[in-house]
Amino acid sequence: MDVPAGQTSTIADYRMSANVEPVPEALRKQTILYYSPENEELARKIAESASGSIELGSIQWRKFADGFPDLFVDDAIRIRNKHVAFLASFHNPSVIFEQISVIYALPRLFVGSFTLVLPFFPTGTLERVETEGDVATAFTLARILTNVPPSRGGPTSLVVFDIHALQERFYFGDTVMPLFESGVPLLLEKLRSLPDQENITIAYPDEGAWKRFHFQFKNEGYQEIICTKVRDGSKRIVRLKEGEPKGKHVVIVDDLVQSGGTLLECHAVLAAHGAKHVSAYVTHGVFPNMTWLKFKADHGSGASTGFRYFWLTDSCPQTVTQVKGKAPFQVLSLAGPIAAALQI
Repeated sequence: MDVPAGQTSTIADYRMSANVEPVPEALRKQTILYYSPENEELARKIAESASGSIELGSIQWRKFADGFPDLFVDDAIRIRNKHVAFLASFHNPSVIFEQISVIYALPRLFVGSFTLVLPFFPTGTLERVETEGDVATAFTLARILTNVPPSRGGPTSLVVFDIHALQERFYFGDTVMPLFESGVPLLLEKLRSLPDQENITIAYPDEGAWKRFHFQFKNEGYQEIICTKVRDGSKRIVRLKEGEPKGKHVVIVDDLVQSGGTLLECHAVLAAHGAKHVSAYVTHGVFPNMTWLKFKADHGSGASTGFRYFWLTDSCPQTVTQVKGKAPFQVLSLAGPIAAALQI
């Protein structure tokens, strides 16, 4: 679409900030949702938020004596010509094979359409080859998912939230239709409910996070802070690049956290520059080896003592189980956005 001279298109902003629009009641489709064992709690929340349009299916997740999966899809005849979805969690390589086996089987049961919901695309950070010999496992996983069989209704739809790099959409072939959603609207809703919402400033731990997420905060009018990583000898340290944190409740935004080192360094820099409180948001709280224990709550006493809040979604079920009820962590559920995506 041509944009008149002197005006700026808002199309990019809309696409980055809006999740799926609500579907009119008369157009809602009935979907049968299967799920991995780890995702049972999230699956039930999705069904509860769908106003009766999503029914949960069941799978018998058994193993043979040698450890290989012995799987059975219950009511396989009944799902013929139905809209079917599977909620996956590839949080550990050991569970991927059994889930891929189900994912490949469901479309071949003469279902009307098939949608794979993979909230966290786990190999997204390994998306490029920098030295000859590197293996870009993001491309490998994309190829595996590209080969999911079509259903009677056509190619498989794939729903992913905040994939690490948007260019990874091009890793998927034409036999799968990826839909890239974001958990940030959940954060925006939470920020609007805070008593100090007028004092919120958004911070990004590096330029990559700014490029990825700033469109979603621009229309809300939030001030922004950008940190950057600079090399100091053999170390890479975080420094403040632009923005003013003094006296502000600063919320650091990123797509995922692993060890948490970058977020902790960013927190230290913001606190040193006078931030009143520091909070954090990530869509995917991976936290291998319980690294979430590094993050302490400030209990309202200020940025120098810890984090005011640490928001994450339930895209990584093992983490949700570990941090539930522990300050500063609060879980923002993807149930509503997933239920809406299944209506497309």
